[in-house]
Amino acid sequence: MTKNFSLFLALRYLRPKRTFVSVITLISVLGVTLGVGVLIFVISVMAGFHAQIKDLALGYDSHIDVRDVWGTSMFDESRRPPDVKEESWRDVRAALEKVPGVTSVTPIVQGMLLIEAFDNVAPSAMLGIRQDDADTFFEKYKKLITAGSLELTENHIVLDQRLARAWSLNVGDTVSVWPTTNLSEMMRAQRAMQEAPEEEQKKIEDYLKEVSQATELTVTGIFTPPSLADMSDLSVVLVPLHVARDLRGMEDGVTSLAVELVDAFKAPVIKREFMMASPTAVLPENWQATTWIEQHQTLFDSVQNEMDMMYVVLYFIVLVAAFCVMNTMITVTVQKRREIGIISALGARSGQTVWVFLIQGMIVGALGALSGLGAGLGVLALRNDIRAGIAHLTGREIFSQETYGLVEIPAKVVPYDVGVICLGAFVLCTLAALVPAFIAARTEPAVALRD
Repeated sequence: MTKNFSLFLALRYLRPKRTFVSVITLISVLGVTLGVGVLIFVISVMAGFHAQIKDLALGYDSHIDVRDVWGTSMFDESRRPPDVKEESWRDVRAALEKVPGVTSVTPIVQGMLLIEAFDNVAPSAMLGIRQDDADTFFEKYKKLITAGSLELTENHIVLDQRLARAWSLNVGDTVSVWPTTNLSEMMRAQRAMQEAPEEEQKKIEDYLKEVSQATELTVTGIFTPPSLADMSDLSVVLVPLHVARDLRGMEDGVTSLAVELVDAFKAPVIKREFMMASPTAVLPENWQATTWIEQHQTLFDSVQNEMDMMYVVLYFIVLVAAFCVMNTMITVTVQKRREIGIISALGARSGQTVWVFLIQGMIVGALGALSGLGAGLGVLALRNDIRAGIAHLTGREIFSQETYGLVEIPAKVVPYDVGVICLGAFVLCTLAALVPAFIAARTEPAVALRD
């Protein structure tokens, strides 16, 4: 009976016949709707952006990068401590391939190049890989090809689309490349030539001709690397493994091993297994492993921090809407002071009066949360159409693909986040109704009727 009485009176106060309280109530509901809808939209877009960054990283980087910290890839061999044993990368690769969850281990040679074509010269990052259709890492790059093919057999090169577009390069063109390590060699040779006797200068001159000679490579394909905020603007080129070794002056070495996994998100767990300090450890002590998550940790953390800050800032919209609900309830208590006094005089308990206003707050919170949920999901479904419409009206491209690397606005609806937002709005509106509820419950019947 108590609940029926309180519910009846709460609905009656929400829909009065001769006052403007119903309009104020509607505005309060719309405030909650706006807050919930905006929160759901922004948080879903941020979650989608976070997920897309991870997908881009997974489609480009190895799941785990393994390298010898004392190898020729990073330091001079002369800097290797005498008590550190030089393990063959083939032995390490064989051990890695036996670990459960590993699908492939790819030898890689990385370095820097100077590329010249059509009187243009630019530095570029080199990635030397072996052509193997059964290799998971090689397959990643096949999916990024936009022109030609990923053919890396002879003196071939696959160019970054940005470089190919800037220099108007096409499949079949020829480019000249020099390893940047040769530049330091040339500078040392030139200094030595100035101080060397005349009979030594001829040898140094021959050496200079040798190191300054370019390697001619034929363009067999063009690929589009993913646009990640923490990636360098430097272009990337793919070359056959043997060409990369020749350019780096490596006979049979590699700079790293690219490990691909069945489940990329288990990379930290498998890395711990690699680095386990035991007699059966997969990696020797002078080798290190870096997961794809660690490689982009700064970017992931910054996106997560932005998402958390958006959460806090936008929740203030819901908080303001809750204050509007409180204002509405206080207006009702002032306007209905005489009626509250009458029902109290007729025997209504304070708890019943409190429930009248609590139910009002609950109804406003529930309606606002549900309508905000619908509005937020609706705008999410139409986000790209809205983007196109704004771009058409303003004549400006919103979230340019070249700048942000986004074909469309990403979105990912996380049920947990949606639940927290809707429940939070409902709880805030209910709590906002407590103040006017207790004000109404403390109303003295005699004073209310006399006033």
